[in-house]
Amino acid sequence: MKAMRILAVYGVALLMFWAGPAFADELTVFGAGSRSAAMAGAGAALLDDSYAAHANPAGMTLGQPGVSVGFVGAANRLQVRLADRPAGYDLPDLGASSPAIPSRYRLTRRESESRAPGFSGFTVGATISGGIDWLRVGVLAFIPTTGIGNQNSYYADEREQYFSNTVHQAIYGERLSTQQTLIAAAVRPISWLSVGAGMRFAVETRSDNHIFVPSQADNSVQYIDMRTETGVATAPVVSAATLLHDDRLHVSLTWRGELESSLRGANTVQINGFQGTPQYPFRQPMNIIADYAPHQVLLSGAWKDDSFAATLDTTWSQWSGYRDDTDNLAGFHDTVSAAAGVEGRVTKRSVVRGGLGFRPSPVPEQVGRTNYADNSMWIFGLGFGHEVEIDGATLDISAYGQVHAAVPRSHTKAFSSNAPACAEGVTALCDEIPDDIRDPVTGKEMPEVQGLQTGNPGFPGWSSGGWIAVAGIQVSWRYR
Repeated sequence: MKAMRILAVYGVALLMFWAGPAFADELTVFGAGSRSAAMAGAGAALLDDSYAAHANPAGMTLGQPGVSVGFVGAANRLQVRLADRPAGYDLPDLGASSPAIPSRYRLTRRESESRAPGFSGFTVGATISGGIDWLRVGVLAFIPTTGIGNQNSYYADEREQYFSNTVHQAIYGERLSTQQTLIAAAVRPISWLSVGAGMRFAVETRSDNHIFVPSQADNSVQYIDMRTETGVATAPVVSAATLLHDDRLHVSLTWRGELESSLRGANTVQINGFQGTPQYPFRQPMNIIADYAPHQVLLSGAWKDDSFAATLDTTWSQWSGYRDDTDNLAGFHDTVSAAAGVEGRVTKRSVVRGGLGFRPSPVPEQVGRTNYADNSMWIFGLGFGHEVEIDGATLDISAYGQVHAAVPRSHTKAFSSNAPACAEGVTALCDEIPDDIRDPVTGKEMPEVQGLQTGNPGFPGWSSGGWIAVAGIQVSWRYR
C-alpha cells in the first residue's frame, strides 16, 4: 500500500507540472468519469474520487484516496445538410475591380453535407490525503489521442467560404478533443459538510510576428521573425457538499467559472515597394477564441443506501456570454439542463447504472449572417461496475455507454434583394458586393452586382440532426 501511495503522490505532482493546455468540454458534455457518464451525466453529489475535481471538488473527502485511468471514444454522427444554393447569388468576376474574390475561385467546394469529428482519449486522475482523513488533494486530466495543445478556429459567417466553406457544429465539434487539466483540494471540517475548490486550465497563446516580403511581384517569398509565448488561462471551480439523514441524502452545489482558450497578438508586415506610404509597415491584429466554457452552476441531489442510489442534477449555463472564434458575442441564450440517474447493486460487488438527461441548445434561429449549428439533445446512459478486494484495497472496473440523440432542427435565411452591405456590426445576411460599384472604365453601373451576392456557406439555409455515441472504460485503485 505504501508503494501505491508514493505512486499517487508522484502522479499528482507530474500532472500539476504538466497542467498546461486544458479545457473542460468533454467532461462537461458527457459527464465526469464512468459513474456519472453511465447516469447520463448526473450524480455529481455522489462523486468522491478524482473525477469530483470537475463536478464537485468537495466530494473528494467523502471517499478513499486512489488513482484512476480510463479510456473514452466517440462516434460522432451529427451532421449538417446544406440546402442547394439558388442561381444568381454567387459573387461575380469583376476582374481587378472586384471587392471580393469571385465564387469560382473557392479553394474548397461547398458540399451538401458536413459532419462533426469523433474523438478519443485517456483520463488520468489521483487523490491523496497526506495521512489526514479530512483532507484531499486531487488532479484530473483528459489527454486526447489527437494531440495536446490544439487550438482550432473557424468563422461563423460568410468569411468561412475562403476556408472550409461549410457550417460547423458550435459545441459538439472540434472542441470535444481538447486537452483538459484540473487541480482541486477539499476539506471536511465537520462530519456532514465538505467544501472544495479547484482550478481549470486552458491554453493562452501570444504571437507577435514580423514579416518581410522582399518583392511585390512574388509574395510567396517572405521572411518571418516569430515571437510566440504559450501560457495558461485559469478558471475556478468551487463547491460545497452535505450529508444528511444518516449520510443517505447527498446534496452538492458547484460553480465553474468562465474559461477561454485564446490566441492573441499581431503580424507587422513590411513589403518592399510600399516604403514611404501609409501601408509601410501595416499591422494585422489577431484575436481568436479557440475554445470557450461559460459560467455554470450545478445543483445535485442524491439518495443513497447500501443497495440503491438515485440522483438528479440541474445545470445553469451562462451561454449569453459565449464569444465566437473572432472574440465577439454570439448572441446565445442561457440554458438550464437536467439529468437523472439510478444505481443498483445486483451482487455484493457489482452495480448497474442508467440515466436520462436533456440539454437544450443555447443557439437561436440562424436566419441572419451567422451559421452556428447546434441541437437540443436527449441523453441516454447505461453502465456497470465491479469491485475486487485486494490486500485491503479496492480495485474498481467500470464501463459505460452513452448516446446523445439530437432534436432535428432547420434554419432558413431571411434575405431580400436590398440586403445591407457586409460591415462590422451587421447581423443580417449581407451583400458582399455593394450595388453602387461602377465599371472602372466606363463609370456606368454594373447590372451583375445588383441585388444580393453572397458566398455565405449557410445560404439559403440548412438542417441539422443525428447522434453521437460514447463508450468508455475506467479502472480505479482505492487504498486506505
